Amino acid sequence: MPLVPDTDNDDTAPESLFAVLRHAVLDGPGSTPSRVRHVVAHAKLDEVSHELRGYVDTMREHAWRSTDDQVRDLLTVGWSEDQVFELTVAVALGAGQRRLDAGLAAIARAQTRQAAAPVTPVPAVPAQAAARPVAEVTRHAAA
Repeated sequence: MPLVPDTDNDDTAPESLFAVLRHAVLDGPGSTPSRVRHVVAHAKLDEVSHELRGYVDTMREHAWRSTDDQVRDLLTVGWSEDQVFELTVAVALGAGQRRLDAGLAAIARAQTRQAAAPVTPVPAVPAQAAARPVAEVTRHAAA
């Protein structure tokens, strides 16, 4: 799969664009092995090295809680800045995919419930009720 959308083929559906992004992040060139990027994207924490587990979990569930110290710890144990960046992007991609899938599933469930719900007819408003004037509302000043 190419790393950029084919401009001759106007397939710019979100699913296609996301597939191109996923391929670039997980299988494209990088300093982190593709297998490691796949593992962190899918949050398979039992397959993630011990020093990465806390960082991957934090980035996946609470990215705003990540700290410079976590990054420094990874650099200290031998991960390069490029690798930490690639891992961060892979984790974000996986978390985004998980949230997108959950949202789409919720929409599908709501549509299924809506389609299965019995149609309740709206009662007709009698002509006399429709012609009644709306009561005038006035403000009373505080005494």
